[in-house]
Amino acid sequence: MGLLHMPTLNLVLTVVGAGFILSIQSLYYIKVFFDEFHLPPSYLKVVQILFLVWNAVNDPMMGYMQDLGFCGMKWIMDRRKVVLYAGPVFAASFLLFWFPWSTSIGWVTALHLLVSLFIYDTLLTLVLSAYCGLCVENSRSHEDRVRVIVYGEIFTIVAGLLIYPLETMPHTNEHYWLFQLCCVVIACISAALMAFSGYHLKVERPINEDHQLEKFQEGEVVKETKQDGWKNALTVSLQIAKEPRFICLVGAQFFRILRFIANENFLIVFTEGLLVNNGFFEKNSGSLGLFYVLARSSGSILFLLLWVPTNRFGTQAVIQSLNILSIFNVIFILYAGVNNITAIAIFIILENAISRCGWQGFYIVVAGEVVDTDMKTNNRKTPFSTIIFTLKALFNKPADQLAPVFVLSLFLERGGYPQLTVPCQQFYEDNYSNSTMFNSTSMESTTLSGYPTVAECTNYSQWMFLALAIFPAICAIGESMFVAFDQYWRRHIKGKTGHLGDD
Repeated sequence: MGLLHMPTLNLVLTVVGAGFILSIQSLYYIKVFFDEFHLPPSYLKVVQILFLVWNAVNDPMMGYMQDLGFCGMKWIMDRRKVVLYAGPVFAASFLLFWFPWSTSIGWVTALHLLVSLFIYDTLLTLVLSAYCGLCVENSRSHEDRVRVIVYGEIFTIVAGLLIYPLETMPHTNEHYWLFQLCCVVIACISAALMAFSGYHLKVERPINEDHQLEKFQEGEVVKETKQDGWKNALTVSLQIAKEPRFICLVGAQFFRILRFIANENFLIVFTEGLLVNNGFFEKNSGSLGLFYVLARSSGSILFLLLWVPTNRFGTQAVIQSLNILSIFNVIFILYAGVNNITAIAIFIILENAISRCGWQGFYIVVAGEVVDTDMKTNNRKTPFSTIIFTLKALFNKPADQLAPVFVLSLFLERGGYPQLTVPCQQFYEDNYSNSTMFNSTSMESTTLSGYPTVAECTNYSQWMFLALAIFPAICAIGESMFVAFDQYWRRHIKGKTGHLGDD
């Protein structure tokens, strides 16, 4: 396998451009809407639930348009043109989040977030579903697909470096314009990368040489009426959705996305609540910025270390090994406890490394196997890659919105987040030295003027600790169960037909 492969490099530049804006949007949008735009937490839940409805329509619709082509826009069936034309527009939609409509009227701020999410996610789905289809169709073997993912992970490390300057710049309200300026620059760079990638891409869509049936194929569906097109789309979707390996793929990645998004959205919240408050890091310091860079890049570094084992043993075996490591990591932090801030720092790095390691890449490889199996099982002339990826997204995308809702409802709000965030931060800054234990029993009932009680801040910290430790454990167990079922069906399919993807 050559280390430098130009067609792969041109392809990966698409996800590099998208990765720049994805890394900033997912990490900062909740924090910005809470801290800068003063969005009430109750509105966030409403927005996230409404957004689930749009995701139910958005993702499969993009897949049908790209693979079946009955929307009337022929260019949308050309994955290269989607990247070239829609990529820069997607980059521009990223800027919608950072310029407030209101900072005092809750419903206006909620509407701002809802509209931004709708537009941003629609364009994200269009561009990245085309990219995922290209990953499968331009890479015919397991090794080629792993190489695409490895290239992407290398550039993900580069994208992760953006957090350092953003986190070390002043975070007061009067300096928010610096963050906005950085976002504009990032959007321009991302748009240029995606346009360059789309312009230079060469696409060869594979053909099933064993194809015999003539229904549901691309050229014929285009000629059908719109009604027949949607009927065929529904039939194809039901065929795919009933396949056991597709169900296992969706279930396993659903739990992985829950875990990844929780870590992504609340990395800064957990770190400030459990490490900065206790004096382990100084806020806006270079060491804190480096900690965030390490947390966000460690998963890509770990994936690169697992390149050879993934080629040798397969993606499912590696995923299961990582989940076993996750359980040991959770046992370690629960044993260490909320007062061991060094152990918490180690746990955050390990948890982010494991949850981010191949969170998309591993499942692109597995989805490639599902595409191959579907094409042969249903005797299709060409692979329905985008339909499979967007159907998968139909079931997986709700995890993007449910993860923050679950973490907030089950854990953080029980501890008083976000109302106690600023008061407790000020309390510890003014009344505790770096060496003072967080749950000091000598002051449990103390109340100082202008501050919450120590008991309230202790409760705040303990619920944050539980969210940090327990939620990943639940997700790791759920993911492992579906991966185990998938391994069973792979062996079953191999024994029955002799076909086992490319793994």
